[in-house]
Amino acid sequence: MTLLSAAAMGLVGGITRSCVGILKATRAKRKFSTDYYILTLVASAIVGATAGMLVGADYRLNILAGYAGTDVLEGLAKAYRKV
Repeated sequence: MTLLSAAAMGLVGGITRSCVGILKATRAKRKFSTDYYILTLVASAIVGATAGMLVGADYRLNILAGYAGTDVLEGLAKAYRKV
């Protein structure tokens, strides 16, 4: 798998995650931040590309890494901000 295709699959995972986030934000009537949305997608592409280069073979892993990896990073950022 190439770096570009691994990043693209990570981006797919990030887009999936962002759709869930947008749905939750809409239902809770929270403000939508375009900057945060773009940052999340870039992070998911980087996480997916990293997973693809480390592990390789399967595109599903890159999608999962883009989805879950960004979630982990967001959780760490929220925990850090509370300290």
